[in-house]
Amino acid sequence: MTKVSRYALLTFLFLAASFLSAEVWMQAIRHTSFCTTSSCDVVGEYVRFGEGNLIKMGAAFFWFLWSLAFFGGRYDRKWIWGSATLLLFGALAFDGAILGFQFMGLKEKCLLCIVVGGMLFVTLSLFSWVRRTILTLFLGIAVWTGGFAANAILDLNVTPPAIVDTAFTTWENAPDNAPQHVLFFSLHCDHCSKILANLSINAQTLPGKWHLACTDNKEEDFYRLATVLQTEEGKQNPFLEVLRVESLDKPDPVPVSDDLRQTVRTARAYFKMKGFQGIPVLVVMERPGWEMVLRGENNITEYLRIRGFLQRELQFPDPPKANANATQG
Repeated sequence: MTKVSRYALLTFLFLAASFLSAEVWMQAIRHTSFCTTSSCDVVGEYVRFGEGNLIKMGAAFFWFLWSLAFFGGRYDRKWIWGSATLLLFGALAFDGAILGFQFMGLKEKCLLCIVVGGMLFVTLSLFSWVRRTILTLFLGIAVWTGGFAANAILDLNVTPPAIVDTAFTTWENAPDNAPQHVLFFSLHCDHCSKILANLSINAQTLPGKWHLACTDNKEEDFYRLATVLQTEEGKQNPFLEVLRVESLDKPDPVPVSDDLRQTVRTARAYFKMKGFQGIPVLVVMERPGWEMVLRGENNITEYLRIRGFLQRELQFPDPPKANANATQG
């Protein structure tokens, strides 16, 4: 064991632990993450005790491993390095199992999980350098590969969340036996706004349940959704209230419940797992086990017309087209 190799290991473990600690802080205080892809939301849905707790465990692991490496270099006790090696092998098996489930079971690639896996392999390489044994490196790779392969070859019957759990608010009229509708939308989508506008002027005559599922997860968007839930206007006509709050340049910071954050995560996970590529999307549930999916403004509007839901309809001007005879300067 040389000073250079030991200091390299300690420095890297410190950086890895700090990175995950910063992720914990960002999720707890800023309600954001280094990983902003929908794949992270999908994977987080399958962590039984919450994605945040899993990241806390990762940060605690790297801090504890750093302390073992520090005292192991200071006192050079075999049992300290043996404990550190066993702990690292266990983490490699755990990470391999998680990534195997993601890649092969969910068909998703969580960027944060991939980064953690990379940090574990760098740690393994530095451990081998410190202990001057290539066997440690090969054993660690074998342990990770075993965990990955075990979950990669199993069919774990992955199913998306229940669609009704994706809605942050619901508008309901009689009769109860009418079809249920789930509208996936964004607060920053003109096509979605046109659909919502037509629904808003017909809200009092829309039959059945109409669920609104938003796919936006920026903090200001959470403020907008929370406002819809808290205002009286949101209870009287949620479609119109969504249009109002999405037009705000800077929404007021209002308390955002954990349930609302989880609902949006569920909506993003469902949207991703179903393979939807764009918004708006309207899912029509005529009866249990029978669904119809409508994609795009034109298809949804045509469905609303055919079903007689648009007793009144707003007409929107077509976007201006480029002049085909325009000359280039």
